[in-house]
Amino acid sequence: MRRGVGIDGDCHANPVSPRQLLIVCTGAYDYCNIPPRSLRENILVRAANLKLSSGSLLWLGADAAVRITFECEPCGRLNKFRPKLSKEIVGKRGYLARVVRSGLVRPGDRVRVEPDVFHAFSDNWRDRIISVVQKLPEDCWISYSQLAELAGVPKAFCRAFPRVLRSQPDLPWERVVPSHELRTDDNAPPPLSWAGGLVFQE
Repeated sequence: MRRGVGIDGDCHANPVSPRQLLIVCTGAYDYCNIPPRSLRENILVRAANLKLSSGSLLWLGADAAVRITFECEPCGRLNKFRPKLSKEIVGKRGYLARVVRSGLVRPGDRVRVEPDVFHAFSDNWRDRIISVVQKLPEDCWISYSQLAELAGVPKAFCRAFPRVLRSQPDLPWERVVPSHELRTDDNAPPPLSWAGGLVFQE
């Protein structure tokens, strides 16, 4: 795995995403009685239960380390394995993370947790999009899809962004726009150029 990117070749490898990889425990499979790899995890931890907090640093083996961002939200696609599974698995779906130290992870490597190393993200997607927009520099604009990317929110939720953002006083919601309305003039700053330092603070 590579710092600031995720796992090379993985579909979720993305420098600006808080959900570069998914960590699940074996206990989730025992609880749900579903086939291996059904949860599409990147890292499977041998444990009956996995209780992590956002902002924790998780060491994987001797070198690699990830930052726990927030719990993974169960989605309806899980119901193809069993009706209502997406509701049954709440609290056991696993945790999303960003890679903060590159390294090779091997089967059988030990896992070590250091809590409260980074600032915490909310498990509530609404809180996360509000937090990102609060950090939007005065000279930057951002699209709904880019906001979803930075906040780790499914892009299908974008239709709800205007209502959520406009309900908050003092948010620069007018600078969060559909992709086709982004500024394209030569003086416009790259919309995500500020993301790493202000959103993730790594």
